[in-house]
Amino acid sequence: MNRETARQEAHRLLESAQRLSADQAIDFLNATVAHNYRLLSDDPVIKAEGPWLHTARGRTIFDGVSAYSAANLGHGHPLIKETLKGFLDAGYPTVLGRFMPDPWLALFARKLTHMTGFDMFLPANGGVEAPEAAIKLARRFAHREKGVSAPEIIYADHCFHGRTLTVTQMFDEEDQTARAGFGPFAPGFVRVPFDDVRAIERALTPNTAAVFLEPIQGEGGINIPRPGYLSAVRALCREHNVLAIWDEIQTGFGRTGRLFAWEHEGEKARPDVLCVGKSASGGFAPVSGILASRRLMDHFEPGSHGSTFGGSPMAGVLGLAALTAIELERLPEQAAEKGAYALARLREVARKAPRIKEVRGMGLMLGIELNRNGPDGHEFTRRLLELGAIVKDTHHWVLRFTPPLVATRDELDFVLGLIEQVFTEKSRLNAGGAFARA
Repeated sequence: MNRETARQEAHRLLESAQRLSADQAIDFLNATVAHNYRLLSDDPVIKAEGPWLHTARGRTIFDGVSAYSAANLGHGHPLIKETLKGFLDAGYPTVLGRFMPDPWLALFARKLTHMTGFDMFLPANGGVEAPEAAIKLARRFAHREKGVSAPEIIYADHCFHGRTLTVTQMFDEEDQTARAGFGPFAPGFVRVPFDDVRAIERALTPNTAAVFLEPIQGEGGINIPRPGYLSAVRALCREHNVLAIWDEIQTGFGRTGRLFAWEHEGEKARPDVLCVGKSASGGFAPVSGILASRRLMDHFEPGSHGSTFGGSPMAGVLGLAALTAIELERLPEQAAEKGAYALARLREVARKAPRIKEVRGMGLMLGIELNRNGPDGHEFTRRLLELGAIVKDTHHWVLRFTPPLVATRDELDFVLGLIEQVFTEKSRLNAGGAFARA
């Protein structure tokens, strides 16, 4: 195709999206896309910038979940956009196959390992591919270094590591929507309570290959363990020659006020394997992977693991630009400062809102747990969306507030004001708590 034809066709495709009405878009989605997600709105998003979403029906909405922390840098960060434009204009390949070298993966992996202090990076695509790779690595470690024929991996209640078959079994037993009909599940996984070091110690056997945890459980309800939990688990793993694997796909890249959440406990909490993703590309494309020592990564030889698009030049340029933006924006520092402010504001709201049981958080990873004496969190989510903000419920009784870390104080005040309004207005949502306290 020549360039002029390509321009004309591209213009036609872009116009077709612009001309598509909100109702048509919803009809097409309902008719042609599997219904594994429930739409929260019938108003398609047609533009996004920073923390703001703009819809087909003319609304402007604050993204208070950052696309599940994929957009820590906000939507359409200018540094990533400009780098990507230059990359495409220069004619670099977007995908090669990993058997051919390219400069972008080289630069991305070098920067990522330097920023994190790990030796090597194994690239992947969507977030769940990182836990899958970590599980494969843990099993191979157990087979080769411990002589274990049936390795076991310990994981925690209320966790979330994705939705592929291996990790589907990790959903809580009562979550039958996520679990039912997908068995039989792979053997070799042992469930323990979260934030319970003794439970892990009791679960350890000679067959244990790894302990697999989220430093803070996001999907599980913003569950924050007691200080010292990760370092105690790490010490236990070292003592028993077991790998410590931390899944920081939601908590990573500044979300909690440090580059990674484990860093709040210092080097003694450094894992053997770190899962990363989501904001690794600044929200522009699925980029994930695992980080580990050279000794561990040497268990992956050519042919043992791979991905066509994982580590592609496109992934490399986006990852490099995103990491550079994270540094230049001082994202962890922004999250720490703004998170302390937002947490204090939300606790003020809680003091006059009987429906709020607890507010908890670290950095800009915040949760509002509801008392169970009225409508659940989904109803609050719907009301907040009516007012102009996405604050998404999880596990029915917790509202997750994880805004872009680049949101300004004024922008945060806008959303915090809406949250205060929803929890203090006279409505059926607050009737169980007899409305706001005087």
